Parts: sequence; C-alpha cells; structure tokens
Amino acid sequence: MKKKIVILLMACCLTFGTWLNEPGRGQASAAEEAADMMSSAPGSLSLGTDGRSRLYPDDWYPGFRDEEGRFLHDFSYAGYHRGEAPIPQVDPSTGMDVTKAPYHADRTGSRDATAAIQQAIHDAAAQGGGVVYLPEGTYQVNPPTGKDYALNIPASHIVLKGAGMNKTFIYNATENMKGKDIIRVGNGDWKKTNVTTQLRKSVSEPTVLLPVEDAGGFAVGDYVLITFDTTQEFLAELGMHNKWASRLGRVEQLFYRQIVAVDAKNRTITVDIPTRYPLKVRDHITITKTEAPIKEVGIEDFSIANIQNSKSGLGEDDFKVEGTAGYESDNAKVINVIAAADSWIRNISTYKPAGNSTYHILSKGIVLDRTKNVTVDQVTMEYPQYRGANGNGYLYQFIGNDNLIANSHAVGARHSYTFANFSANGNVMHNVYSENSSLLTDFHMYLSMANLIDNMTLNGDGISAITRDYGSSETNRHGVVTTESVFWNTTGQAAHPSKSANGIIVESEQFGHGYVIGTKGAVTGVNVQITGSIADTDTRPFDMAEGIGQGERLTPQSLFADQIDRRESKLDWGLSSLLVNGEAIDGMQFLRTSYTYTLPYGSTLTPTIRAAAMASDAEISITQPSGTSGTGIIRVTKDGISQEYRVNFRVAENPALPKSLSFEPDRSASGWRAVGNAISAGSSGQLKAYITMNSGEVVHAGQEGMPVHYTVDHKQLGTIRGNIFTAKKPGIVNITAESKLGGVTVKKTEAFEIKEAMQGPEGKLAEIAAVTASADDGNVPANAVDRDPDSRWSAEGRGQYLLLELDREQWVNQVSILFYNGNQRVNYFDLEVSGDGVHYEKVLERAASHKYHPNRIETFEFAPVKAKFIKYAGQGNELNGWNSILEFWVHAANGKH
Repeated sequence: MKKKIVILLMACCLTFGTWLNEPGRGQASAAEEAADMMSSAPGSLSLGTDGRSRLYPDDWYPGFRDEEGRFLHDFSYAGYHRGEAPIPQVDPSTGMDVTKAPYHADRTGSRDATAAIQQAIHDAAAQGGGVVYLPEGTYQVNPPTGKDYALNIPASHIVLKGAGMNKTFIYNATENMKGKDIIRVGNGDWKKTNVTTQLRKSVSEPTVLLPVEDAGGFAVGDYVLITFDTTQEFLAELGMHNKWASRLGRVEQLFYRQIVAVDAKNRTITVDIPTRYPLKVRDHITITKTEAPIKEVGIEDFSIANIQNSKSGLGEDDFKVEGTAGYESDNAKVINVIAAADSWIRNISTYKPAGNSTYHILSKGIVLDRTKNVTVDQVTMEYPQYRGANGNGYLYQFIGNDNLIANSHAVGARHSYTFANFSANGNVMHNVYSENSSLLTDFHMYLSMANLIDNMTLNGDGISAITRDYGSSETNRHGVVTTESVFWNTTGQAAHPSKSANGIIVESEQFGHGYVIGTKGAVTGVNVQITGSIADTDTRPFDMAEGIGQGERLTPQSLFADQIDRRESKLDWGLSSLLVNGEAIDGMQFLRTSYTYTLPYGSTLTPTIRAAAMASDAEISITQPSGTSGTGIIRVTKDGISQEYRVNFRVAENPALPKSLSFEPDRSASGWRAVGNAISAGSSGQLKAYITMNSGEVVHAGQEGMPVHYTVDHKQLGTIRGNIFTAKKPGIVNITAESKLGGVTVKKTEAFEIKEAMQGPEGKLAEIAAVTASADDGNVPANAVDRDPDSRWSAEGRGQYLLLELDREQWVNQVSILFYNGNQRVNYFDLEVSGDGVHYEKVLERAASHKYHPNRIETFEFAPVKAKFIKYAGQGNELNGWNSILEFWVHAANGKH
C-alpha cells in the first residue's frame, strides 16, 4: 500500500505526544499539544470554539452540508424499533420454565437439554409467542443430527431468557461445530413476494421518498427489500471493474425497509429510514415486498460458552485441514441472527467452562446477518479459540441495516467488530470497548456504507477503514470497504501493537468522504492520508480529520445520542412526502428543513409544491413560491406547535446535455445469459441504454424518450433491429450505441460474446410452465430453468425449496440437476411430487449428489409417478447450509403406467 509522505510536523506531533506520556508527565497536556499540532497537518481541522464540528452545528438538520459538500448521515434510526420504543421488560414468571413439566430440562450440565429447550421454543411459537425461561443452572446444548444449530428460534415474539449472567449458563459440549451455531434466530433469507417495482428516477442524496414505476400493490406497514445490480458502470465508478470483475451482474441486497406512506397517483413510496447511498436507475434499483420478517425476538440474561476443541492446529489456514481444531471450529457461531427485525440481545456474556484453558468460545460471537433494527446491549464476548482466516474469531459482525451494538465489550478477538457487504449500512456502535485483538476492528469488504462508531474505547486495538486488496481471487477482492462512515469521539487507551510505533488508533481511506471527528485518551493518532491501496480506485479526497486529541471538549460528546434526541422530539412534526410539480424531491427526509431545487434550464413557469405530514392529526399549510427563483414554505402544526420547511428554487444556468452513454443487456426480458455481455446462439435479447447528463443525473434513455441507434459489426454472427439483438452463431461482435441530443452526440461500443447453446440431458423432458422458491439470495428461481450455466438459484437453510410446475399433470420418473460447484461439494436434498400443489408425496429422501470431476449434469431416478408439481427440498451441502442449482430438468416417463 502506497502512502503519501506524512509531513514532518505530523511526525513531530506523534513523537512529542509519546514523550509527554512518559511516566511523570501529564496526559491531558499531551492531548492538548497534539491537537494543536495536528490541526496544522493537511486534512486535520480543529473543532470550533464551542467544541462543535463544522459538520454538526447547533442548528444541524438532516441533509446539512458544508461548502465542500460534506455531510453526516442521520444515524438515529439504529436499533430496536429505530429507537422509538424501549426494549420490553420481560417477566419470567409468565414464561415456560424449561425445568418443569412437560420439559424437565436438566440444569446440572451433565445431560443434554437441547430437545427439552427446543420443544419449549416450538410450543411458544405455536401459541404466537412467549417466554422460554431457563432458571439458574447449566444447560448443555448440542446440534441434533442433521442440524447446523443447537437451538433455533424460528418465529416472532419469542424471548429466550435466563436468570442472569453468571447464573444461567448455556454450554455447548460439541467439539466439532464447523459451520454451526449454538443459537440461531431465523433460518433463511427475506422471503420475497411477487409485488415488485423499480426506481424510475435516480436519487443522489439520502432520502425516504422513492419515485417508483408503480406503487400499486404496496401498502403502509409492508416490508420491502431494495436491491441493485453490480453493473459495469457501478464497478467502474468505484474503480473496482477489475478487482470485482467476478461480481459483475450480481443482484445485491442493499436496504431492508418498512413502508410508512404510499402515493399511488404520484408513484412514490415513503420508507421508514433514509437511503445510505446514491441510487441510479442504471443499476436496476428494485423494490420488492417481502413477507413480514421474524421480529420481536429477545435473547437475554445468561452466559454462554463452547467446549474447547482438544485437537491441535490453530494456524491461519487450518480451517482447510481436516482433523485440526481450526477445521472443526471454522465459522462456529455463538448467536447467529438471520433476516430478523426489531429484536434484541442483551445482558449476555461468554464464560470459561471448567476444562477449557483460557477459551470461552470456538470462533465467532454474534453475527447480525441481513437484519434490520436489532439491538445488542450489555454484551461481552471474549477469547475465541480459533482466530484463523476465513472469517474466524470475529466477535461482532454486521451484515445488516441499522443495527445497534451498545455498551458492549470484545476481548481477545481476531477482529473485535467488523462490517461486511453492501447490506451492512446505517449501523451504530455506541459506547463499546475492544481489548487485545490480533487484527484491527475493521470495515472488511464490499462497501459497507454510512456506519457510525461513536465513543469506542480501544485498548490494544484500532479502527481500520482502508481499501483492501485481499480476497479469494484477483477478480474478487475485498476492495473499497466503506463510504460516508463516521468515527466520533474515539478513546485510545493503547494502540494496537501494529500501530504502537506511530500511535495511530484510526486509519481511514474511504471512497468519497469519510470522517474522523474527535479523539481522546492516552493515544489519539489518526491517519487519513492514504491512497493507492488499489491502483484503479480513486479514494480522493483524503478523509476529514477534525478535533484530533480534542475529544474531551467535543460537543455533543455522542453524535448518536444527540441525533436521537433531535429526531424524537420533532418526529410528530415531520413530513412523509414532498413533491415539486408532482415529482419527488431528491433527498427528502422527515425532518430536513431546507432544500434547494434546481429547475430545468429555461423554466418560466412557477413551480408547485405538495406535501404531506407524518402525523395524521397534524395540520399542514403551504405558501407557494412567487416565481422560479422564489421560496416555498411548508408549515406543519400540531398541538399548537409549528415546524417550518423551506424549498429554495433556482433555474439551471445551462441546458441539460448528454455527457456520456452506456448500454447493456436488458435482463428484465428473457434471452441474455446471466453474466456479462453474453447470449446463446439462436437467442434474441433486448438492449437498454442510460445517458449521463452534464448535471450528473443518470437517465434511462427509453423511459425519457431519448433516441438511441444501435449497429453491429459482424452481421454474419448476429443482427440488430431497433434494440433487439439476435445471435446467429458463436463468436464476438461489437455493438455500437449512439444518441444525439441538443447538438451533442454520445456513443459507446461494447463487445458481446455469442456462446454455444447449452446441451441438456438425453431423453424426453417435461415442459416446465413456472418455477418458484421458498427464498433466494438474489439468484432467483427462474435461473434454474433458463438453460444458462452462468446463472443459478440459491437459498440458504435446510428445507428451502425450489418448486417447478409442469405444463400439465403427467408421468415422470427422474430429474436431472446441474449443481453449482457440484465438483467441490456433495449436495443433499429430498424430492417431493404432487398433482394438486397441496398434497405431496416424497419420492427421494436424503438424496446426495456425486461430486463429479469435472462438474456435470446428474440424473436421479425414482419409481414412475403422475405429477404436475416437483419440489426440490434442499438440505444444504457437506460444507454449509446453501442450496444452489445451476439447471434443473424433469424427465417424462416413457410408455404407460
């Protein structure tokens, strides 16, 4: 990693700070002197005389920006019910005591209590929820045969409660916990419905108001999943077109939201939490209604541990070596929360069981995986046994939205706290502590945007947000790890050993802007002057460092607490919608009080404002602007109190003209292969174009009526008519798209590959009329029947199914399957058939694939049966719980039966 030369003054500052912290010298004066000297270093700024950040003045509002366009997200939505309701106080006397009839769970730790506790959980689920209470004692739990967890909470409104930390102990006595959890909440992904729409207009700022193609079918209270595609242009903007090349064309989960308002007429949806990254129609932003997630689950008041693995082998890569402790501990988790919302984990600690040397757990602590608004409070995770590669030894891991970890401790981790994937955004760490980790608390991979670390104390740890050139291959690196994240008022007790020479406790190289605001304590150093970690990635400008060594006088001391107070005190006076000339205003937030709206060049008509209030009993009045450069004023009044919102108008000084053009396969229609610019010979597919205007706005050319003309160079390989390309035979063709607007011409040429059509299995095949699934991770069920070996259906969790409906009821006697990575792992499944889609008969049970090398189509026979529906019920694979199929065929039985 290349670093810009840090100026001599910085070096003097760090040396001087070390000298002042020697025995007998004052730490307070050291911090003050360091702050004064750091303020003169490039990129480092002093706090105002009032102790405030220039990005958080006393009259701050969501959307406030400084003159350089820098801003702080509103992080106040993190945690249980967005911080708008307290976590319930749970009365154990109302619950099911697992030591009593009919459960009789052993609480001495000498006998397995898994079945008894799990039965109580199932009984609570059957009655719509309840408290499963574990009185004082030790409860041994182990994964049952065929399960990758010991205990599972599969439904909402269930609380697993002990008598208190160091009173109730949950003890996992299984040494080989590879890929398994002690406690799992949920068991699968967000379950999508067929109600879906796409963003119809790009939004560049954080917003709760989404302009969509069709708001029909959505209602207040619905949960939605917002996804995007990793287009070539998206990757190129980040400089990750090479390092993330293998991720091109993937559908990625981004935001989990709940709808608070719908305007079908004006085609807008208002969601409960602002977006955290610009959304461009180019990236196929899709909003899909989901079934209600598991919610109102609580885990509280006990201590928990794993037995120590007795084998040797705890090296970095021993997770690959069978027979080692590293292999058997690989990705063992204490608590794994999957696709849950509005839930909590509190008053939990790990402990050292008798017989363990120093270890409390095998590998991972708490994982918040695709979760929304989960709070972790008063939790301590300590001393994992295995801290090797492949994600081991992480004590707290964010992979979801707007979760909160507060008042919690991590000791002896590989990474104490870590953020991973696009879906890890809007999260908050507040008043947390980390001690003696082998690697830094970090933003680990795949642009985990807009997170807040607030009042973290570091004792032998540091915070790292640096672009990472690590990964499984040269085209799948961790890459740019975050943008717009904030490190607020960090306390350094001791630097991590790798940073002790220069006293650094925060290093930040974020894409776009990042913010380190306020440090204090014995060690306060910050490094933001980092560039070139990946050559293609331009992370300029340097992140903002402000108030280094001045944390004691930073106002407010906690950004998170102050933002909560501001929002909660005014939420009843917020707006749920704000339209200009019938269109959603960009960057609308419930309590954003000031907007600037630029009208198109040459506008002469006075704009019209429409708005709606959040509270149903609030009154709203609007003073329309007097002209194209006027100001519109919205007043929301409730209980005699008013809140004012202003929209300042101006007219663009120059006309909007095209700056560049991009185009790609339109995969909303069939024809194209799933990955890249590829199509099978004999297939046809649509093209679609996006034009970037000189204003920076990206528009869909077809939707905006902008003409695009396509040509192809090798017509013997393929032809084009309008925007439809027809592939004739294998080869490479170049397609050029050209558009003219306002005297400006933009064009782009892309290479497209025509591939041989996929060959299926021999024999008579039944025609498949429809395919659905219980879940998917963005690799949708239709991929399993598209005859494209580059696409797949995937869903995590045993019991997740793929359901194929045939064109008619008929005799069938075998299926053929091409498994994803079938040459690397054995896949397990059951197969069921039905004539009516209601009553199913199992024709294959615990069937297993053969791990052929190279990977190829496998056929599974069964006795002939008449069926219209075929259900593949996945049971995971030998490595993990994923079910992934490239292609699936059903064979029609020959003859009469």
